[in-house]
Amino acid sequence: MSKIVTAINSMISNSELITDVIKGTYDSEYFFKYSKKHNWSIFKAKDDNYILNYYPGNPNLNDLAGLPDEAWEDHGPQLVNYSTKTLGTKEAIDSFRELHSIVSEKAYGMDDVLNDIIGNDLL
Repeated sequence: MSKIVTAINSMISNSELITDVIKGTYDSEYFFKYSKKHNWSIFKAKDDNYILNYYPGNPNLNDLAGLPDEAWEDHGPQLVNYSTKTLGTKEAIDSFRELHSIVSEKAYGMDDVLNDIIGNDLL
């Protein structure tokens, strides 16, 4: 198994460490922090390819989320790029898909909504 898939599975298992989720300019693009120090973005391309980017250092995620496409070439940050197209295994695709789902739910506060619903069922 690829090291990045192992890392993604760890992020999925410890999803409470995914914070500061910000919607990007693409419909399915989200920027987030993991463990308060690792800066990432994930999006699903039109060809069902998932792309996960890691941003070293401490870039401002709000600034990155607001960069238009044409600015990425000249003003985009350094990044390390991973994609399901390159990795290609079923496990990689499933892991990327699940991470994207978790991050998108966090962007809309679904953790709180679902915890509220689950909590009310326990009363």
